[in-house]
Formats: sequence, C-alpha cells, structure tokens
Amino acid sequence: MVWDVQDVPDRIDGWSLFEERYVAILAPTHRLANRLSIGIDDLRETILLERADCDVAVKIRQSSLSEDPPQLGDCSGHELHLRHMAAAGRGVILAPEHMPRLPTLKTIRLEGSPVSREVRLLVLRGRRYSPALDAFVKVARLRDWSFEVTDRGDRAQRSRM
Repeated sequence: MVWDVQDVPDRIDGWSLFEERYVAILAPTHRLANRLSIGIDDLRETILLERADCDVAVKIRQSSLSEDPPQLGDCSGHELHLRHMAAAGRGVILAPEHMPRLPTLKTIRLEGSPVSREVRLLVLRGRRYSPALDAFVKVARLRDWSFEVTDRGDRAQRSRM
C-alpha cells in the first residue's frame, strides 16, 4: 500500500483504496483541544511538530500556509517520538486521519481539508500471487474504505450533538 505515487510503471497493477484527509493531533490540554475543527489561521498561531524528510509537510505549507508560515517546533524521524512530544503538550502534529496514535491524544479535523492523500494498493503484474497475497488483494479491493475515523475520546461528545 502506497500513497502519493505519481508515475507507476506499466508492469505494476494498482487500485485506489481510499483518500484520507490530514488532521491535527494534539494533547487534550492544548488550547485548541476543545474545538470540533481547526482553521489554517489557528495553525499559524501554534507550534507544529514536524517529521524529518516529510514531503507532505512541504505540501501543507505550500497549499495553505505559504504567506504566513507556522512556528515549527521539534522535528523527528520517528513517529512515536512526535506522538509523545504532542502528548507532552509541545505542539500539534498534522497527520493522516488513519495513522495510529496514542490513546491520550485528541484528533481534530482541519477546516477545508487543505491536504489529503490517495492510498493505493500496488502489485507486480503478470506473476502468480502467493495464496496470502492473493487473499490480501481480494480483501483490500472488496473492503468498503469509505468509513470516517473518529477520535476515541470524542465519540461520546459528538454523539450528543
């Protein structure tokens, strides 16, 4: 499974599985944690935690934050480090909505969905699949990927609205 692949060789079969938005992941004590959504202007006024060598961070800055860039906080090549920094209140992570996160963190959608990515399944064409790969491809293609991920801590709050 891949995302943001531009040029797929002819020898590769590919299927689009789903498109996912990016969300803000932050500590429940963060000043933006009680909102249902976060706007781009709010991101300019907070500290963003950044992944090292992340091409999506560049897309986010180019698409929405180009005229007034946000404050960048710590940077790490390890996702778990970023999650722990966010849980400690050091800043906000912008991440795909389906990315695993610590149960202590909150997930809040971004207004207008400034950046999203298409997740695709790619396999080599013309070869017989192993039984495990064949089963995986069939299940992945048949699955309904249109569900929306909700924050574990916000389910009760959203159901009351």
